[in-house]
Formats: sequence, structure tokens, C-alpha cells
Amino acid sequence: MDVAGSKSLGKDDSSGFEFAQEMLAGDVTAAINFDRIQRNAKTGKYIIFEYLLCEESQKVNPYTSHPNRYWHKNKRKFLSLFQVANDLKATLYLVNYAKKGTKHEDKILLMEVIDADENHIQTEDYKTIRKEFSKRFRKLNAACL
Repeated sequence: MDVAGSKSLGKDDSSGFEFAQEMLAGDVTAAINFDRIQRNAKTGKYIIFEYLLCEESQKVNPYTSHPNRYWHKNKRKFLSLFQVANDLKATLYLVNYAKKGTKHEDKILLMEVIDADENHIQTEDYKTIRKEFSKRFRKLNAACL
């Protein structure tokens, strides 16, 4: 799909992350990185995606992993994402996935965040497969052009 002012995704640009990391010189960061934020062209509503990679070496897969399993390590990240989503009146989605070519590549868990507090995050979960997620993701992307 060719839309004026937009382009397809090209190579990954991690240079901004690397620059911030260098400038902080080992300091703890107060920031969070967004994986994806977009706005529906018709409704004006923002949608935030956070991608959560399940490595092959982990005991969990995209269907069995959940942020509550490692809440003690990452709650600041998820609470910050939830706060930004609330401030923007956005829908926050967490997406568990595995890299293509790995054992669990076809398992994708889409989690819509309902609530979060200091103790846990509450999600509504949808198990899907890579092909189906791609169809829905492309449709959502087109609605935001």
C-alpha cells in the first residue's frame, strides 16, 4: 500500500537507543522505549504496542509467558506504559512472540491491558498464530494511515 508521506519499514534503527545508552554512561534510565504507537485515522484513538520476545532458551513460550511471571523485575516498565496509555486514552497491547524460524514461531499471544497496579497487570488475552496476527495487524495499520 503506497500512501503519500508514509513508507514501509526498512532496517531497524537502534542507533537512538545506543546513543541514549552512551549518554547515560551506565546510569539507571527514567525512560521507557515504545515499540509502536499509532493513531486510528477515523476515531483519533491511539494504540500502543509493546513486543515481548520469548527466547527459545526460556522455559515459557508466547502462549504461557505473561508479565506477571516477572513482575518483580519489570513492573516499572509496564506501569509506565499503562500510565502513558491512560494519559493518551490509548489502548495498550502487549504482544508475546518468538522469532521466526524457532520452535514457537507460530504462537502469538495478544494481551490487551485492562488494568495495572503495583502488584500485577490485568490483561485480556487472545491466542493467535503468526498468519492471523499479520492479517489483523495489517488491517489495523491501514486504518491508521
